[in-house]
Amino acid sequence: MITPLNRTTREMKINNVVLVTHALKSLGSATKAELAVATGLSIATCGTVLNELSRNSEVLALEREVSRGGRPAQRYAYNPDYFSVLSIYAQGSDAAAQIIWTVNSATGGCLAQGEERFLPLQLETFYQLIQRILTEFPNIKAAGVGLPGVIVKGTVATCDISVFAGVPVEQQMRERFGIYVQADNDMNYTAYGFYRSSCMDVTAPVAYIFKPEVPCLGCGMVINGQVLQGASQFAGEVSHLPFTDMDKLPVADEMAKVIVSLAAIVNPVTIALSGPKISEALIPDLLERCHLHIPAQHMPELVYRPSMRQDYLQGITELTLNNYNRHVAFSI
Repeated sequence: MITPLNRTTREMKINNVVLVTHALKSLGSATKAELAVATGLSIATCGTVLNELSRNSEVLALEREVSRGGRPAQRYAYNPDYFSVLSIYAQGSDAAAQIIWTVNSATGGCLAQGEERFLPLQLETFYQLIQRILTEFPNIKAAGVGLPGVIVKGTVATCDISVFAGVPVEQQMRERFGIYVQADNDMNYTAYGFYRSSCMDVTAPVAYIFKPEVPCLGCGMVINGQVLQGASQFAGEVSHLPFTDMDKLPVADEMAKVIVSLAAIVNPVTIALSGPKISEALIPDLLERCHLHIPAQHMPELVYRPSMRQDYLQGITELTLNNYNRHVAFSI
């Protein structure tokens, strides 16, 4: 997780809080000494942060450990009920769209989930569903929104579901619901979810390619644990690669061209493949085609994902939790 550079004593204190809470969520529970090891802070500093967070119930003091001689160590855990986060995405196209959502605790545990057809296909339908969820779960303080399109600084530039095109979705939702909101495209979230579930702690690039029913391809990339957005949030738009009539090629040929391009430019260690036109049986054909252009030692591992749903939801939840914590701590 990225935190702003320290410039003042206040920022250093806030940065210490972010480090401790992030480590505490990752560890599940910990003593001051264990947090000191995980964060690189002193035991005294960790103790000061924990005392402060315990006063407003953001952190819970658990039972002390069994004594091994001397005073038993106090264990702490982040309070999962401190706030909740909504993860919601719309998928499909104008011909058939669907809305899928989950509500998660402050530590990522799933509290509820649902899905429904996106009818009528209007922006108000999407917002009314969010309002119903917020009414049922008033502890929601942040929402992550995923859409199949290009999103630049919270505004939807293009989208497969046309009612979102041109909409400043982050601004509209923050003003309408009074909560923190972040929006991103489907592949960035999905790539990050796959990374967190299957490649955590890998610093080499990891990519995720999705082949939908419609004639296009989506791709997301994570490098050193961070989603690759690009200078204008256009990274991963592999349908714009300069190959003639890519969408008319057999699926194996189309996918192989993208994989070879990624290998030559980004050199990922792993590429996940998903979508209704992808199957595990396709991977040997892809490898055969790719090896015509990529030496074996540079060929990424290809991993088939039967569905992008779990990766997508995990990516929305984890990125929203991380960014909401930074927003609260640093007001950014």
